[in-house]
Amino acid sequence: MKLRDYLARSIQGVPVDYLPSHAKLMDKVALIRLRGEVEGLKHEIGARTLQFYKVRAVYLIRGVEGVERRPRLELIAGEPIREIVHREYGCVFKLDLTRLMFCLGNSFERLRLAALASDGEVVIDMFAGIGQFTIPIAVLSNPERVYAIEINSEAYTYLVENIRLNGVEGKVQPVLGDCRKIVEEHMQGIADRVIMGYFWGTIEALSPALGALKPEGGTIHFHDLARRGGEREFIEHVLGRARHLGYRVELLEWKRVKSYSKTRNHVVIDFFAMKI
Repeated sequence: MKLRDYLARSIQGVPVDYLPSHAKLMDKVALIRLRGEVEGLKHEIGARTLQFYKVRAVYLIRGVEGVERRPRLELIAGEPIREIVHREYGCVFKLDLTRLMFCLGNSFERLRLAALASDGEVVIDMFAGIGQFTIPIAVLSNPERVYAIEINSEAYTYLVENIRLNGVEGKVQPVLGDCRKIVEEHMQGIADRVIMGYFWGTIEALSPALGALKPEGGTIHFHDLARRGGEREFIEHVLGRARHLGYRVELLEWKRVKSYSKTRNHVVIDFFAMKI
C-alpha cells in the first residue's frame, strides 16, 4: 500500500491527489513535502505518516537556503531527531539532517560515478559535503587517492567521521577550505577525475578544476541547474567556457539527475578535457 492510499482512508474530504504519495526515509526519520492545499492538515498527515512507516519522526521539507544549501525542516510528528545514520549501497553516511544537505534523489548518480572510476585513479571531489560522492567511490571502486574538499566546517566534521565509519582512511584525504583556492594552489596536474557536485556558481570553479587534470587529460563531472528545455544550450555554454580557457573538450555524456523546480533540472555533464 502506498502512503497516499493509507492517508486517504483516514483523512476525509481531501482529493487524493493532494496527499503525498511517499516519504523519503533516512534512518528512523521520514521526510515529506506537502501541497499548499493540505498545509492545515500537516500535523494529522505527519501523525499518520509516523504510523505508516513506523519511524520516530516526520519532518516537513520546506526547502533549502543560502550558499551552503541548509535544509529548512519542520517537525510535524514524533520526537526531534537531528543526527542520523543513513545506509546506501553498502556505504554509511552520518549527518545532522537539520543542518546539512543529503539528497536522496542523487542516489543513482552516486552509484554511477563510483562505477565510472577506474582502479588507481586520483580523484578530486571539489564540493565534498559529508562525502556523498567521495564515500561511494572509495568504498565501491579502487582509487589511488580521493581528495575530498569541503569549506563548511560542520560538513567537514561529518566527512571525516564518514571516512572513518566506512574504513577508507587509506584512500581518502579530507581537506578543509575553499576548493577553488586549494585546487589552484596545491592540486594542479594530478587528477584523473574531478567531481563538481554543487549548484549556484559551479562554473566559477571550472578553471581550477580543469587545471587539476593530468597533462594527458581527464574527466570532469560538472553539476548545475539548467533551464528545462535549455539543457543543450547550457551544456554548450559550459563546454565553450572550457574551450575558452584553452582546453580541448569532448562531451562524454550528460544526464538529468532530477527535477529541481518547475523551470529547472539538475543536470550533470561528463566531459573529457586536455590542455591544448
